[in-house]
Amino acid sequence: MKYFLLSLGALAILSACSPSADYTSPLPKKMPDDFNISLKYGVTMANELNTYENTYTKDLISDGTASTEMPLTEDERLFIYEKLRSVDLLALPTQMGSTCVVPFERYDLMMTADGEELTFEWDTSCDTEKLNKWEEVMKDIHKEIIYKRSEYQELPEASGGYL
Repeated sequence: MKYFLLSLGALAILSACSPSADYTSPLPKKMPDDFNISLKYGVTMANELNTYENTYTKDLISDGTASTEMPLTEDERLFIYEKLRSVDLLALPTQMGSTCVVPFERYDLMMTADGEELTFEWDTSCDTEKLNKWEEVMKDIHKEIIYKRSEYQELPEASGGYL
Protein backbone atom coordinates (compact mmCIF):
# COMPACT_ATOMS: atom_id res chain seq x y z
CA MET A 1 0.00 0.00 0.00
CA LYS A 2 2.85 2.36 0.85
CA TYR A 3 4.45 1.78 -2.59
CA PHE A 4 1.08 2.33 -4.28
CA LEU A 5 0.65 5.70 -2.54
CA LEU A 6 4.24 6.72 -3.37
CA SER A 7 3.69 5.75 -7.02
CA LEU A 8 0.41 7.64 -7.12
CA GLY A 9 2.08 10.72 -5.59
CA ALA A 10 4.95 10.58 -8.09
CA LEU A 11 2.46 10.28 -10.95
CA ALA A 12 0.57 13.35 -9.71
CA ILE A 13 3.77 15.37 -9.48
CA LEU A 14 4.97 14.32 -12.93
CA SER A 15 1.62 15.02 -14.57
CA ALA A 16 1.56 18.50 -13.03
CA CYS A 17 4.89 19.25 -14.72
CA SER A 18 3.84 18.11 -18.19
CA PRO A 19 2.87 20.63 -20.88
CA SER A 20 -0.64 21.98 -20.81
CA ALA A 21 -3.31 20.25 -22.88
CA ASP A 22 -3.54 23.44 -24.99
CA TYR A 23 -0.27 22.56 -26.72
CA THR A 24 0.40 19.79 -29.21
CA SER A 25 3.40 17.60 -29.77
CA PRO A 26 6.36 19.00 -31.73
CA LEU A 27 5.67 20.12 -35.28
CA PRO A 28 5.56 17.37 -37.92
CA LYS A 29 8.73 16.87 -39.99
CA LYS A 30 6.93 17.80 -43.21
CA MET A 31 5.48 21.31 -43.35
CA PRO A 32 1.67 21.00 -43.36
CA ASP A 33 -0.26 22.69 -46.18
CA ASP A 34 -2.09 24.86 -43.64
CA PHE A 35 1.08 26.23 -42.00
CA ASN A 36 0.76 29.96 -41.26
CA ILE A 37 2.12 32.32 -38.64
CA SER A 38 1.52 35.70 -37.16
CA LEU A 39 4.71 36.68 -35.36
CA LYS A 40 4.60 39.98 -33.49
CA TYR A 41 7.91 41.05 -32.00
CA GLY A 42 10.06 43.88 -30.77
CA VAL A 43 10.11 46.12 -27.73
CA THR A 44 6.46 47.08 -28.28
CA MET A 45 5.62 44.07 -30.49
CA ALA A 46 4.89 46.49 -33.35
CA ASN A 47 6.82 44.41 -35.92
CA GLU A 48 4.76 41.62 -37.45
CA LEU A 49 5.35 38.93 -40.05
CA ASN A 50 1.90 37.63 -40.95
CA THR A 51 1.55 34.81 -43.48
CA TYR A 52 -2.21 34.55 -42.88
CA GLU A 53 -2.62 37.99 -44.48
CA ASN A 54 0.66 38.03 -46.48
CA THR A 55 1.82 41.21 -44.76
CA TYR A 56 4.79 42.62 -42.90
CA THR A 57 4.57 45.52 -40.45
CA LYS A 58 7.69 47.43 -39.40
CA ASP A 59 8.05 49.36 -36.17
CA LEU A 60 9.13 52.89 -37.04
CA ILE A 61 9.45 53.74 -33.32
CA SER A 62 8.71 57.49 -33.15
CA ASP A 63 6.82 57.46 -36.46
CA GLY A 64 4.41 54.60 -35.69
CA THR A 65 4.36 51.64 -38.06
CA ALA A 66 4.41 50.95 -41.80
CA SER A 67 2.87 47.87 -43.40
CA THR A 68 3.32 46.24 -46.77
CA GLU A 69 2.06 43.22 -48.63
CA MET A 70 4.69 40.51 -48.40
CA PRO A 71 3.55 37.12 -49.66
CA LEU A 72 6.29 34.59 -48.97
CA THR A 73 7.45 31.97 -51.42
CA GLU A 74 7.02 28.30 -50.56
CA ASP A 75 10.78 28.08 -49.95
CA GLU A 76 10.66 31.03 -47.53
CA ARG A 77 7.73 29.49 -45.66
CA LEU A 78 9.61 26.18 -45.48
CA PHE A 79 12.71 27.98 -44.16
CA ILE A 80 10.64 29.57 -41.37
CA TYR A 81 8.89 26.28 -40.60
CA GLU A 82 12.19 24.43 -40.27
CA LYS A 83 13.59 27.20 -38.05
CA LEU A 84 10.52 26.97 -35.79
CA ARG A 85 10.93 23.19 -35.64
CA SER A 86 14.55 23.65 -34.53
CA VAL A 87 13.52 25.67 -31.47
CA ASP A 88 11.79 24.06 -28.50
CA LEU A 89 8.92 26.57 -28.36
CA LEU A 90 7.35 24.82 -25.37
CA ALA A 91 10.54 25.37 -23.36
CA LEU A 92 10.71 29.13 -23.93
CA PRO A 93 9.98 30.92 -20.66
CA THR A 94 6.73 32.88 -20.84
CA GLN A 95 7.65 35.35 -18.09
CA MET A 96 11.03 35.77 -16.49
CA GLY A 97 9.88 37.40 -13.26
CA SER A 98 12.50 40.10 -12.86
CA THR A 99 13.96 42.19 -15.66
CA CYS A 100 17.68 41.85 -16.32
CA VAL A 101 17.96 44.29 -19.21
CA VAL A 102 15.86 47.18 -20.55
CA PRO A 103 14.59 47.51 -23.21
CA PHE A 104 13.95 43.89 -24.13
CA GLU A 105 12.29 42.08 -27.02
CA ARG A 106 8.83 40.58 -26.64
CA TYR A 107 7.26 37.95 -28.86
CA ASP A 108 3.74 36.77 -29.63
CA LEU A 109 3.55 33.84 -32.05
CA MET A 110 0.24 32.52 -33.36
CA MET A 111 0.65 29.53 -35.62
CA THR A 112 -1.52 27.08 -37.51
CA ALA A 113 0.04 23.73 -38.36
CA ASP A 114 -1.66 20.46 -39.22
CA GLY A 115 -5.08 21.70 -38.13
CA GLU A 116 -3.84 22.92 -34.74
CA GLU A 117 -3.75 26.54 -33.63
CA LEU A 118 -0.92 27.32 -31.23
CA THR A 119 -0.10 30.53 -29.39
CA PHE A 120 3.15 31.34 -27.61
CA GLU A 121 4.23 34.49 -25.76
CA TRP A 122 7.61 35.22 -24.23
CA ASP A 123 10.23 37.91 -23.77
CA THR A 124 13.99 38.25 -23.62
CA SER A 125 14.23 40.31 -20.45
CA CYS A 126 16.83 37.83 -19.13
CA ASP A 127 19.15 35.56 -21.11
CA THR A 128 18.67 31.81 -21.15
CA GLU A 129 20.11 29.22 -23.50
CA LYS A 130 16.67 28.66 -25.08
CA LEU A 131 16.12 32.39 -25.59
CA ASN A 132 19.58 32.77 -27.14
CA LYS A 133 18.71 30.01 -29.62
CA TRP A 134 15.44 31.79 -30.44
CA GLU A 135 17.32 35.06 -31.03
CA GLU A 136 19.54 33.22 -33.53
CA VAL A 137 16.42 31.92 -35.31
CA MET A 138 15.06 35.47 -35.54
CA LYS A 139 18.37 36.76 -36.91
CA ASP A 140 18.29 34.03 -39.57
CA ILE A 141 14.69 34.84 -40.57
CA HIS A 142 15.57 38.53 -40.85
CA LYS A 143 18.82 37.98 -42.72
CA GLU A 144 17.61 35.27 -45.09
CA ILE A 145 14.07 36.49 -45.78
CA ILE A 146 12.82 39.82 -44.44
CA TYR A 147 15.83 42.10 -45.10
CA LYS A 148 16.29 40.69 -48.63
CA ARG A 149 12.75 41.41 -49.73
CA SER A 150 12.17 44.52 -51.86
CA GLU A 151 8.92 45.12 -49.96
CA TYR A 152 10.90 45.54 -46.73
CA GLN A 153 13.59 47.67 -48.35
CA GLU A 154 10.93 50.10 -49.60
CA LEU A 155 9.58 50.71 -46.09
CA PRO A 156 10.68 53.93 -44.33
CA GLU A 157 13.57 53.91 -41.89
CA ALA A 158 12.73 53.90 -38.19
CA SER A 159 13.43 57.06 -36.22
CA GLY A 160 14.03 57.43 -32.51
CA GLY A 161 14.77 54.62 -30.12
CA TYR A 162 13.69 52.80 -26.99
CA LEU A 163 15.07 53.41 -23.53
